[in-house]
Amino acid sequence: MKRRLFLKLTALSSTLSFGVPLWAQEPKKKVLYYDYSSGYIHEPTRDHGGKTGICGTFFKTVGEKHGLEVICTKDGSIFAEDLTRFSAIILYTSGDLYVRNPHCPGNPVPAGTQEKLVDAVRAGVGLLSLHPTTDSWRCNGTSYVSRATEETYRNDPVHVITPFTKLVGGQFIMHGPQQEAEVFFSDPVELPSLKAVPGKSYRCFEEWYCMKNFNPDMHVYLTLNTQGMTGDCYSRPPFPVVWARQEGKGVSAYSAFGHGPRQWNDPFIQSVSEDLLLLVTGKISTDLTPNMKTACPNAAIAHF
Repeated sequence: MKRRLFLKLTALSSTLSFGVPLWAQEPKKKVLYYDYSSGYIHEPTRDHGGKTGICGTFFKTVGEKHGLEVICTKDGSIFAEDLTRFSAIILYTSGDLYVRNPHCPGNPVPAGTQEKLVDAVRAGVGLLSLHPTTDSWRCNGTSYVSRATEETYRNDPVHVITPFTKLVGGQFIMHGPQQEAEVFFSDPVELPSLKAVPGKSYRCFEEWYCMKNFNPDMHVYLTLNTQGMTGDCYSRPPFPVVWARQEGKGVSAYSAFGHGPRQWNDPFIQSVSEDLLLLVTGKISTDLTPNMKTACPNAAIAHF
């Protein structure tokens, strides 16, 4: 099944252009990739032997394929520069990004970066947030929740939700054990990678983040089927795990995929991630009409 999917997805990507690629006729767009954590450091962000980590390497390779120059860094001081010089920004981050982590190479970002990111996206810079990024700048400084209750999933008052959470579209609460689970595709299927998959769902292995404070204006592409999952945090209705939303002139997209090397070697996760990069850089487009009420209407509140 996965081999057939890989071949189909590979064939799809090879037919996106004919003859001379369109990107070869255009100036190369620059994309900033920043991975930093003030807390838990995920393996895909670890650089080895002076070489960029798995996640950054993946996006550099995909960028070259589509005429994008992906600049990878752990130095948050770059956010003091003019962010509108980038076509898009990719974040694989967690924790308070203003706080220095002595165990994480690189530097936190300058004061005011939350608001600066919002302004940049509104001006037309795309934003792609990955896996742990919904754990960045959570409201009230809330820490990791060890056990879920129904109250855990209720959205916080809008006025306390951080600008960053509103921009990304959701906030991390906790996760259960890593496991295989099913994700549903929203109807109609929008992303090219999803159209290449037989049926309207896919099963894959991941560390599934539970989230809340979902921005109601998001367009959901993938919803997690929580039925039968192991862990009390999944005793709730299906909730979104891949989405995008319009923020002014820019697009902010999020993917819950990408916990470890296993995920970044999964052709399905690779193809979804590639699509989202193309989406936030304006190389492809989809319907961004908010659809949360139909895709996962009860996502904000758990029912135990």
